[in-house]
Amino acid sequence: MNHHIFYLLQHWLAHKDEGQWLLATVIKTRGSAYRKAGAMMLFSDSGNQFGVVSGGCLESDLFHHARKCWLSGQSRTVTYDMQEEGDVAWRLGIGCGGEVTLLLQPLTADNNYLQLPDVVSELQSHRSVVLSHCICGAANQIKLSASNDAKHWFTHRLTPPQSLFIGGGGVDAVPVADIAARLGWQVTVNDERARYARSADFHAAYRCHSLTSDQLPDNTQYHQAGAIIIMHHQVGLDAKMLATIAQCPPKGLRYLAVLGPGHRTQRVLDEAGIQPADLPVALHSPAGFNIGGELPESIALSMLAQAHAVLHQKPLEQAGEPW
Repeated sequence: MNHHIFYLLQHWLAHKDEGQWLLATVIKTRGSAYRKAGAMMLFSDSGNQFGVVSGGCLESDLFHHARKCWLSGQSRTVTYDMQEEGDVAWRLGIGCGGEVTLLLQPLTADNNYLQLPDVVSELQSHRSVVLSHCICGAANQIKLSASNDAKHWFTHRLTPPQSLFIGGGGVDAVPVADIAARLGWQVTVNDERARYARSADFHAAYRCHSLTSDQLPDNTQYHQAGAIIIMHHQVGLDAKMLATIAQCPPKGLRYLAVLGPGHRTQRVLDEAGIQPADLPVALHSPAGFNIGGELPESIALSMLAQAHAVLHQKPLEQAGEPW
């Protein structure tokens, strides 16, 4: 199971009435920590754990604190100091050298599961959600709005999974879809040609379509795309899709790449009748970083590493070199 909060909550939702559940949220860190503020996980009294808030070091100890929450029905905060020799974190041998504070909140039907079913619904509709957790005393409350009272509320934002739209459903698109899905991205593969972009070949894809480029502006997954990789291995099809992106770009598009060498991409641009400046974002071509390797899996890794850096606003000159 992927550790993106959407998938964790979605999986939990199907089991929410099976025993007692607890939500653990990192609300503060200082120094080195495996997860930062806003990280969340869920676990039950039967031993189920969805997600991580450490490298697996703290979860067993958190379970003992969870028992107290289940008995009282109230939330509590727990702090682990990886620098203090007398602290349990030191005895667990974590060695990160930082400090992390977590808020533990019981999830019950009486408290409407802290509105987490509504959070799932919003993320499923590809909308971000702002959560504010009450951290004052033993109060057990979450509201789906921001709070300016940092003393009594911890506020953070949950975003839906990244969306990748792959134009081209050939054999080398399969590892792109597989690796992206493993990252927790929602992957859509589209190819108007027969025997391409078949669901039987793309098990990890969220959707497979056979739309023409003219039909893309009417497709929901196209408009949700934060990243698009064009890899039809056919200049005409690549050109049509690039022209569509120039004319009707997805609102949240941040990464756009065309597979192949630079001189081929120039042919694609010429056939599309556009210039790079006509596109909504920078066009990455050749797509990916020069990490070595010639097989489809290596090329997929290089493209997704570049897309990941762009989507997370990391300087590309620090992340890697282009081909």
